[in-house]
Amino acid sequence: MATEYWVGGEKGWTLDVDYQAWAKDKVFKVGDTLVFKYPQGSHNVFKVNQTSFQNCIAPPPSEGLTSGHDVITLASPGKKWYICGFPTHCSDHGQKLVITVEGGAPAPAPAAPAPAPALAREYWVGGEKGWTIDVDYQAWAKDKTFKVGDRLVFKYTKGHHNVFKVNQTSFKNCIVPPPSEGLTSGHDVITLTTPGKKWYICGFPTHCSDHNQKLVITVEGGAPAPAAPVPTPAAPVPAPSPATKDDSNNSYRVTTSAYKIFVGGVVLIWTILTLV
Repeated sequence: MATEYWVGGEKGWTLDVDYQAWAKDKVFKVGDTLVFKYPQGSHNVFKVNQTSFQNCIAPPPSEGLTSGHDVITLASPGKKWYICGFPTHCSDHGQKLVITVEGGAPAPAPAAPAPAPALAREYWVGGEKGWTIDVDYQAWAKDKTFKVGDRLVFKYTKGHHNVFKVNQTSFKNCIVPPPSEGLTSGHDVITLTTPGKKWYICGFPTHCSDHNQKLVITVEGGAPAPAAPVPTPAAPVPAPSPATKDDSNNSYRVTTSAYKIFVGGVVLIWTILTLV
């Protein structure tokens, strides 16, 4: 199974770190990935050959990785050399790494990723400082626009902090939920799935209350949920047709009665006239 290695561990990709000591007890295999994490604009990553590695010779800038979160998949076995191309970072501060990748079947082609929400972004909470004590997280969040589909990454030393999603009251009073609700991996990723206010705290004693390890953000909404379909009205039940037979009989009876009255009247008048 492929393994993801964060180069330098919690220190990341920076100056004056013994990267060979970091790599010494690790077994790198084809298909594994290296993650170079650093503040964007402060470092970069170049894959080089042995000579350039030994002499800290940086390739052309166009060959460098500069995102601050550079992921390299180890696609073939053998020696691999990496350096930082900023002046003196490699030569004077040891910002360089060499590893040996064990052979195996070539790394399978990555599966097509599921489509992400439009313009979804990933935010590393606290930036280069990560999730820790005595950081002004509201200042960090102030100029950012969080939207449904974006992700928050809480990066910290595992066992030193954790992350709890709470409500407004628990946020204000630093009330920690049950431990089973906490995130504790050291690299906790939360996808913002709904709009509105979101509150997060560290549940370690005094980290929230005394060291302000807490974050509140407002997530902007996405497209509204589609309206429920209007049910199709049932077809009206037709009224029963009039009973034409009964109507005809009634009409016949009315006509006959009127005729009898008329005849009776004529006979009565004729009788009266003859008597006179």
